[in-house]
Amino acid sequence: MMAPAVSCPTVVQKRAVGALIVLSTALLAVLGAVLGLAACSSDRTSKRSNILLITVDTLRADHLSSYGYPRETSPVLDRLAREGVRFDQPAVQWPKTGPSFASMMTSTYPKNNGIVRKVGIPVPEDFNMLAEMLQGQGYQTLAVVSNGALGSNFNFDQGFDRYVESWNQEPPAPGVDATGAIAVTALARGLLEEISPERPFFLWVHYLDPHFPYSPPGEFRDLFQNDEYFEPNRRIRVDLERTKRDTFGIGRDQVLDGHDDLSFYIARYDAEIAYADAEIGRLLTAARGRGLLRDTLTIVSSDHGESLAEHEYYFDHGRYGFQTCLRVPLIFHYPGVIAPAVDPDPVELIDLAPTILDFAGVTLVGGRWLQGRSLRPRLEGSRLDPGRPAYAFSEAGYGRRDMWQRIVRNRRYKFADSREGNAQRHMSGGLGKRYALYDLEVDPGEIDNLVDAMPEMAEEMLALVTRWYETPFDAISGSSGDVGEMDDATRAQLKALGYLD
Repeated sequence: MMAPAVSCPTVVQKRAVGALIVLSTALLAVLGAVLGLAACSSDRTSKRSNILLITVDTLRADHLSSYGYPRETSPVLDRLAREGVRFDQPAVQWPKTGPSFASMMTSTYPKNNGIVRKVGIPVPEDFNMLAEMLQGQGYQTLAVVSNGALGSNFNFDQGFDRYVESWNQEPPAPGVDATGAIAVTALARGLLEEISPERPFFLWVHYLDPHFPYSPPGEFRDLFQNDEYFEPNRRIRVDLERTKRDTFGIGRDQVLDGHDDLSFYIARYDAEIAYADAEIGRLLTAARGRGLLRDTLTIVSSDHGESLAEHEYYFDHGRYGFQTCLRVPLIFHYPGVIAPAVDPDPVELIDLAPTILDFAGVTLVGGRWLQGRSLRPRLEGSRLDPGRPAYAFSEAGYGRRDMWQRIVRNRRYKFADSREGNAQRHMSGGLGKRYALYDLEVDPGEIDNLVDAMPEMAEEMLALVTRWYETPFDAISGSSGDVGEMDDATRAQLKALGYLD
């Protein structure tokens, strides 16, 4: 008699079986046989999944509705979060575009790869980058990027069959910003047409909005102005003697439409998020229409957040390692393969590349690739050992080499070692105060430094971050840290974004 056909269970079904383990081991075995668990040596996730990576520049997690923000800024991303796995506490490894993406694409820390602080440091060509790994597995590798800091001048195109820089393309229509979300979606839809169904694909789409200056188009421009969350009374100091500044006020060239009220700028930032979110919706609709979302893992994240006057730091990122700039969204969406969940533990974005490689069918020794670890077990329902808390490590700062802020956090506490005076004033509360400890559960704004109140916790966290920082990693040569050559269009775009003088 022929055995009945079985269909491999999804993670949802596996979790349901796992919940019944308390009944008995024998009953679990019977249930496994009934559901076909033992018969499924391979299911959808053992195939080489397509990968769609969507990143949104300067997107802080706490301004998305799915992360608790009261304004409805992100209906498309919220749906992905509801249907997928949302990591609640991701941490970027450096809150600046170039260093952050270098860490993501190479699965290495800035302290080891040498790509720190400045825009325009080329990724060494001897780095083995994510796209190169996937290309070697037979993947079609395509990208659209909109921030000049990710230009091919700086070797971020390594491993891509097609690498489209939006600032070097004609806009889709007169008056449309070549780096705005509409243009990025149009270019990405063009790449969708190039994808062959015969081979798996990796498509990376990077949206620039909501990077400063906050200038959403059309109906998005005034979307949240004067709504119920608008607070018109807080004013920003405008320094008329300077064109630009980022602490204790802004310069005269940063003033938008004559406004010095903070809520105007926050509403504009939120409107930029809504604009990017809508364009991501159009991209997903186009991909779905071509049948490209089947067997596809969709990931949404960001390179860093944005300070919106917290700690008197205005409309910028990179100088300080506060959560406003380190905590970004991280959402994995794969219907029928990973079940909806929220993971509350810290996670580092250097784990992104090994996770993608894992779903691409690459064998990872110990689940690791370089310095990152695949998140697939967590995506499929495994939680961390309660006795082994998760930690996330980051760096930040504009000081000279070896004076960067060194940061570690667990689910509740965050510790910062600031070696440079300006960072000490902001991060720790005063010049000469090198260490800061914050209880993020009761003090998410990082106001009350607990170093003196909790010396044992501070010493434990200092030991952790020191051991992490001093641990060598010799599998890569590292960057010289020097800014590379760039074409005129890239230089102009970086000047417009405020990266270059």
